[in-house]
Formats: sequence, C-alpha cells, structure tokens
Amino acid sequence: MPISAPAFLRRLPLAWALILLSLLLVCGAALPTAAQAQLQLKLGGAAAQGPSDTVVTPRVRAQLVALAPEGIAPGRPLALGLRIEHQPDWHTYWKNAGDSGLPTQLAWQLPAGLQAGEIAWPAPQQIRVGDMLNYGYEGTVLLPVPLQVAPDFAPGSDGGVDIRLHASWLVCRVECIPEEGNFLLRLPASAPQTLWSAAFEAAHAQAPLALDTAQASASAPDGGERLQLRVAGLPQAAHGQTLALYPETADTLVHAAVLGQDWHQRWDGAVWTADVPLSPMRGEAPPQLPLVLGLPATGTDVAHAPPAQAWR
Repeated sequence: MPISAPAFLRRLPLAWALILLSLLLVCGAALPTAAQAQLQLKLGGAAAQGPSDTVVTPRVRAQLVALAPEGIAPGRPLALGLRIEHQPDWHTYWKNAGDSGLPTQLAWQLPAGLQAGEIAWPAPQQIRVGDMLNYGYEGTVLLPVPLQVAPDFAPGSDGGVDIRLHASWLVCRVECIPEEGNFLLRLPASAPQTLWSAAFEAAHAQAPLALDTAQASASAPDGGERLQLRVAGLPQAAHGQTLALYPETADTLVHAAVLGQDWHQRWDGAVWTADVPLSPMRGEAPPQLPLVLGLPATGTDVAHAPPAQAWR
C-alpha cells in the first residue's frame, strides 16, 4: 500500500532479523566527523603471519572455517567464515562500528570459479565505553560469507582447494589495537565439510528474514534535527516490547542516545514509533538510511546482549 508523504518520506521494506529503512532525509550541510579521532590506538598489534587456518594474538583467536555439506562443486552450497574468539572484555566491530572503531575487513584470494559474497553480519550488541556507544561483538562470533561456485570450477590436480584470506580487525577494550592475519585453508573438494555446521546455523539465525508485508515511514518535522519513525507489520512477538535500534551507517543518528532520555519509542496498537536525534556530526544526507530493530532475549537488557530476533 503506497504511503502519501513529502519528499523525505518513502515506503520501506523490512526483514525479520534486521530492519532496513530506506529513508530520504533532509539534512544540514556536511560537517566533519570526529568518530575516528576518538580511538586510542596502540601500535604493534599485528598478528603473526603464516600459512595456517588460525591466527592467535593476546586478545583474539581468529580461525578461517568452511561449510560445504556436499563437498565443493557447482550447484552445491558453500560458505566460508572468520570465527573470532575474544578474550574477556575485548570486542571487535559490526559493519557500523558506532562512535569509534572499524569493521572487520576480509580480502579473499580464491581459485578460479569461486566468488565470495559480502559478510552476512550477525546482529551486534551495544557496547558502551565512557560516553561513547559502539556496535560489535564480545565472546565468540562467526562472520559468514556465502560463495558461488561457477559451472566451470575444477579443483586442483590433487583434488584440493586452497582458500586464502587476508583479514584485518580492530580489537578494543578501552584502548584499541589494530590486528591482521593471513589465513590458508586447504579443503578436499570431494569431501563434505560439516565440522562448523552448528556455528554457521547460529550465525544464520541472526541473519535477516524479509517481511514483505511490513511498511515503514520516516519524517523530520522539526527542521531536520530529529527523525520520527513509524513501522507497521512487525511480527506479533515484537508487539508491546522494547526494541533495540542499530543504524547500519555511521554519523547519521546519535549512537550514544539513551533510551527514555534522549530518544523514545512506543506502540500505537500494532505500530511501533520512535523519535530519535540526528547526529550533529552528520555529513551529506545519504539517499538511504538502513536501520536495525532487535528484540532482546528474555531476561536481557535491551542495550547489552545481541538481539534474539531482529528485523531489517
């Protein structure tokens, strides 16, 4: 059903694990961002290099893993992933790091006939450090990447497939340390790879599921300083619940805004509404503003644990 609205309003699609709102915003002139200046970087954090599927630093254990339940061949499912185990109190970052930080970067070197997609980012948690709010991961996280296998793909002469990855990540507690590693994973093309099935299933459970019937709109009625959101068609499980909000792009909303103090949300029947502040550090208005709504697990704080369910 089309929505009649001014230029900064438009109808938007959603998803059941992350909520994408395509917003046309009327924002002010470009302003410089100070987010990256807030990092307390320490040098010398690069991980050891070498031909291995695992890189270990004092702060993380990172491992290149694969899921190929039917082996590696055209028409068969294949996924790779970087599995990161963090030491207590340390974290790495989501696709939008928040007020400071950088997302993990993956650079693949793959045999001919294999093509990697984008990271299917699991929903993050909100991590407060002083007066800043970041989005990232503590504990253990798997960053999965789907692969396409071309019809003309062929394994090596020994029947094997060499997967190479250069990954870089920023790991933070209060201080932040840039780390990187070179990974090599050798797989027999004809053998199923299912050791990490449960980890991939858990990551997939946090991925978006489209809600084609959902509708959303946004407006900036007070001159562009605040954004008013209105979302209809969310699943019944969300109705009446307090939801977490995660912008997928930096420097558009005020990340550190405190629910109930700086921004507010409520339910108007089955419609979720929110009033959130736009960042004074924002630059030019993006043509789209993707956002995430998350439903916390029972017994957890809306602003701490990763959501048990979310919408995009």
